[in-house]
Amino acid sequence: MDCYILKENVLSDNLLMLPDENKVFKGGYIAIMKEYTFLNSWTDKASIKRFRSEKQLNSYLKKNYPNFEY
Repeated sequence: MDCYILKENVLSDNLLMLPDENKVFKGGYIAIMKEYTFLNSWTDKASIKRFRSEKQLNSYLKKNYPNFEY
């Protein structure tokens, strides 16, 4: 599994996880993204996004993380 840092935050980083070549995650997902929103000085709120197509993933990355390339 490959893991990329999309954005570095104070407490936790936004991550993009991709499965090994020619494999998918359980449920048929080609990518899983964990994004964190700051709540307070002790914790962040986790938001998990799952993608089943490369088109959806690329569209989301282009919109929210325009400088990221994998």
